[in-house]
Amino acid sequence: MKYLLFLIGSIFEYSGMFILLFTLFRFSIYRRLLVNVFLVATLMSQVSYFTRLDSAVGDLSTYIQFGLFVIVLWVLFNVPIFHSAIMNLAGILAVGLQGILIVLVSVISNVSFGAVAGNDVSAAGIQVITCLAHLALAKLVYDKNWGFDFVPTSRRSNVEIKGTNAILLAIISFCIVAAMITAIIFRNNYDDYVLFASIIFLFTVPVFLYFTLRKDTEDASKSSGYTKRTNDSQ
Repeated sequence: MKYLLFLIGSIFEYSGMFILLFTLFRFSIYRRLLVNVFLVATLMSQVSYFTRLDSAVGDLSTYIQFGLFVIVLWVLFNVPIFHSAIMNLAGILAVGLQGILIVLVSVISNVSFGAVAGNDVSAAGIQVITCLAHLALAKLVYDKNWGFDFVPTSRRSNVEIKGTNAILLAIISFCIVAAMITAIIFRNNYDDYVLFASIIFLFTVPVFLYFTLRKDTEDASKSSGYTKRTNDSQ
C-alpha cells in the first residue's frame, strides 16, 4: 500500500511539473509529448522510491533525479544540456511549492512537518495537490501568454557560458550545493530541513526569474537563432 500511494503521488507530481515546465518554456503540448511525460513520470517515480530505500543513497535521491532529468530532456525532448539544466532548476523550484504546502498543512493541523510528510496518505495527497497547483499555474501562464522563448529547437545549438548564461549556471550550481548542504546538515531533523529549504526556495525564485527574463530579452534581440517550438520541430 505504501508503494502504491508513493507511486500514484509521484506520477501526479512529476507529470504536473513537466507540464508546467513545457508550458513555461513554450513547448507545444500534444498527445505524444503527454505520453512521454507519463512514461518519464512513471520511471522517475521508481527511481525516487528505490533510491530512498537505502539511507546511504536516499540523501542523494533528489540530485540523482536532477541529473537524470537533465539527460531525459536532452535525449527525449531534444533540449540542449545547458538549457535542460535551466529548465530542471525551474522544475526544482516548482516542486518547492510542496514544501510550502507541508508548512501550511502542518500549521493548520498543528502537527510537525515530519509527521505530515511521514504519513503515506497525507504525503500522497500533498503530491496530488502540488500537481493540481502546477496545472493551475501552467493554465495561468498559457492564458496570460507568459513564458520564455530562448530554448533552442535543436540539442546541437552552441552555448557560450558567459554573461547571463554564466550567471544562470552559477545560480544552478548554488541551488544544488545549498540544497545538498541543507539536506546533510538537517538529515536527522526534517522540520528544520523543510524550513530552511523553503527559505532557499523563496529567495531563489525571484533571482532566477529575473535572470531568466533577462536572458529571454537578450536572446530576442539577437539574430533569429532560436525559434518557438511547434509540433513539426519535435
